[in-house]
Amino acid sequence: MKSSLEIIGVAWSFYKKQPVLNQIAFWLLFVPVGILDALSGMIDTVAAQNFPIDGRDIQSMTSMEFAITIPIIIGLTYFMAWGHVCTLTVSKKLLSSSAGRTRTSFKAVRDQSKKFIIPVILVGILRGVTTLLWSLLLIVPGVIYSIRTIFFDIIMIEEGKVIYGRETLAKSTDLVKGHGWDIFWRILLISACIFTPAMLIDMSLQHGLTAIDYRLGELATVLSDAVDAYTGMFFVICNVALYAEVKKLSPTK
Repeated sequence: MKSSLEIIGVAWSFYKKQPVLNQIAFWLLFVPVGILDALSGMIDTVAAQNFPIDGRDIQSMTSMEFAITIPIIIGLTYFMAWGHVCTLTVSKKLLSSSAGRTRTSFKAVRDQSKKFIIPVILVGILRGVTTLLWSLLLIVPGVIYSIRTIFFDIIMIEEGKVIYGRETLAKSTDLVKGHGWDIFWRILLISACIFTPAMLIDMSLQHGLTAIDYRLGELATVLSDAVDAYTGMFFVICNVALYAEVKKLSPTK
């Protein structure tokens, strides 16, 4: 199995050959979150100034805000899952010998991914709940289950079937068995290599822009959303590259 740095290198080479990934990260992973954070920043600014909207104090609109928040969260979850599935749909080309040579349009990727959005969300919730229940016993069983089921989404996309329930979780578990620790350490190192620089950039943006003017805090948040969107997208590509390596070790599974 390739090392963490080699897997990152494979993912980076693939990313450079697939410009559609930039569109996925921007429109589906960044724009929804960025708009929401920008609006939240504007609302907080208005609230801080105690500025009335439509003749009413904004602080008296908590019930309305609560009613609006639920569909916003649902919509945001949908778009984030759509971006995640689109990234997987493009990245599954890593599993073929011609990975990176063929390109797909953004519209085609969106259309191919739509049918997997709800299944990935629901199975992801099931996985999260099961991981939590295992973690309530001891931390270690929860970590083990999380590692063993990490490939459930790419397995679903690779097979091209909409699957609900534990079937894809079980397939991921069967694939990972015997390689759990190798996968765990690679994921840990890949995460450190990807998310540590992103965190430092986020902190630099926040401290640097607010040092110029505290009102630039909202801009720093939106720029951080962009960094996080592209970082998350690249981490998914790395997971697919790792999945390809694990499959080589388990050709009959």
